Amino acid sequence: MRPKLTPSFVISVLALFIALGGTGYAISKLPANSVGPKQIKKNAVNSAKVKDKSLLTKDFKAGQLPAGSQGPAGAAGAAGAAGAAGATGATGPAGSALAYAYVEGQGTVKVVAEKSKDITTAMVSRPSTGIYCFQLESIWPVHVVAATAESSYGNAADSDKVASAQVLHNDDFGLGCPSDSDMVVLTRDLSTGSPDNWFFYVTLN
Repeated sequence: MRPKLTPSFVISVLALFIALGGTGYAISKLPANSVGPKQIKKNAVNSAKVKDKSLLTKDFKAGQLPAGSQGPAGAAGAAGAAGAAGATGATGPAGSALAYAYVEGQGTVKVVAEKSKDITTAMVSRPSTGIYCFQLESIWPVHVVAATAESSYGNAADSDKVASAQVLHNDDFGLGCPSDSDMVVLTRDLSTGSPDNWFFYVTLN
């Protein structure tokens, strides 16, 4: 026997189909741009639902991505231009040597302002070859003396000459200097090892 269709039964069946049809549409046919942050639950999008390699660096907060390894050093840059030369400094004060002189081979002090100070020929005696004795009472005390042989004549043999100085102060060291001598300068030839009269510079402090 077929059931009897009543108006209420027909209406119920139609309502059921409409309800089912509308739900299916809503699930499979969402309008464009209809889903936003409000429709997505918190933590609903996880790693499994994100396509690999689809995100960009800008999609992450600062510090979320680990730093990459350090790259190789770059090539050295070109050298910079040389700096400008500095200004020449002022001339320093004159030296403070107590006395100095340029003495010629025969014991004569060359009296030139830039080569002699407070030493004269009268202070020098030469008892024998290569020995120059100085009486320095007028400028005593003298603590340090130095002598250098002249080597500016352009002769290769000149480089063999040497000079040395020693404070005596009333002791001639057996060199034949006067008893009141205060200093002695010895000059000799290195090639022969013998005393030699030679030009020299002497400085006293």
